[in-house]
Amino acid sequence: MQDNRMRIAYVHDSPLHESLVTDYRDSNHLVSLGFTDVVISDQMSGCLYGVTPELKQRIESTIDSGLGVWLMDDLFTLPIDSDAGCPGREESWELTAEAIRDVIESFPQIRGLVFRYGETFESTNSDVKRIDLLRCECIDCSSMDGLSRRRKVIELLESVVCREMGKRCILRLWDLSEEGVHANRLLQSKVLKKWGGDPRFFVSVKHTITDYWRHQPWNPSILEEGPARLIEFQCEREYEFIGMVPNWLGPEWSQGPIECGERGRTGIANVRPKDWAGSWIIPIGGGWSNRHASSELWADMNLYTILALTANPERDAEEILSEWISENNLPEESINLLKKSSELILRLRYLDVWRVIANQRWMPSENWFRDDNFVPGACAKIANTVVEQGMSDLLRSERSLATAMARSHLIEAEKLPTCEHSEFILSSYRWALQFAEWTEETWNQLLDLAPLSRDECKALLLRRFDENSLAPLSVMD
Repeated sequence: MQDNRMRIAYVHDSPLHESLVTDYRDSNHLVSLGFTDVVISDQMSGCLYGVTPELKQRIESTIDSGLGVWLMDDLFTLPIDSDAGCPGREESWELTAEAIRDVIESFPQIRGLVFRYGETFESTNSDVKRIDLLRCECIDCSSMDGLSRRRKVIELLESVVCREMGKRCILRLWDLSEEGVHANRLLQSKVLKKWGGDPRFFVSVKHTITDYWRHQPWNPSILEEGPARLIEFQCEREYEFIGMVPNWLGPEWSQGPIECGERGRTGIANVRPKDWAGSWIIPIGGGWSNRHASSELWADMNLYTILALTANPERDAEEILSEWISENNLPEESINLLKKSSELILRLRYLDVWRVIANQRWMPSENWFRDDNFVPGACAKIANTVVEQGMSDLLRSERSLATAMARSHLIEAEKLPTCEHSEFILSSYRWALQFAEWTEETWNQLLDLAPLSRDECKALLLRRFDENSLAPLSVMD
């Protein structure tokens, strides 16, 4: 393993819920796992205008454990009483630069700062406001297109964080849609031409071309020239049952997504940044739901895998899984079952019929099921369109296959020798079967009653919950 390759841990809290309680916040535990760095302030709590004694104490104790510390925030984050916020006004950039200087002067011992833009959350600090610098269309911004705004971000951060203050800076190239700088390789290349060459400036991209969904190609921008790159990985996938069901991603991360026809051609073993700074790893968290898994076992399985692949990207993923099974005292016989877990996720969560109909990557399966919620509008749209296209039997067959697969996996799990994790393992597979059976019947009813309005679909989903609860899930308002 290269000494300078970072393994950065980041527990991603939900904007709607309390901060996650997890061992993955324990800096000594992170060091023992092999992490080199940790993000201890994110876009919810922030760091700009958030200099507090509590944050200082946390920084110092984390550094004492041997980890490098990063603080993160969104652009623009500005004082609540300021009129600034428009990217066409120089005051917005000047206030941001001053806030950055203040943070670094207050915490000179940190490794660096992380920034992102294109998505904004309300801060827990009531004295600040968050503004999306890409959306303002006022008269002052009329001469600044999206490319100019993104380029100015790079100029500001490289100039102030790196050159003036002497710290590292990571720009997380994340924004929404297939047209954003994260997914659009050409746009990303144009934006990064403004990088002035400071080696302390990094960019970070997800390994998927858009979000952490399946049916996503390996991010082609990983090979882009320019600043050193981090690749981001999410261990407990927010759109794929948030740790309640096993979901081993080793082959996808190592050899590329098989559902995209890339197996053996992409993945970290075959396509890495030319200047690879390391991995940004989210052990748990992400999305908008609360956490429901009673154990971090499945998150740990993926975490162990990506740390091992970061250390040696050409290692055999199955060998890594076998090693993790042994170290966690799971039965040796569980390897064949866990190897198939990502196939089960594909059957449970995604709808091939809809993927063929919609032919788009930004939101596979229209998010009919998101985090811990069923989405009535999406369910109605899918049911109505599938019926109109005469493809109802195909969707019914898909859901029947998902149920059969979940039942088969549960039978295999029940045959495993007993271990300390048996209760959680069996509960995971039982819940997977319950989800499969519940959704198979629900889709049958939706297709029978189509065309449906959103309200009619919501009423049907709520009725299904009254008849047969699927805790901890619910129906989106």
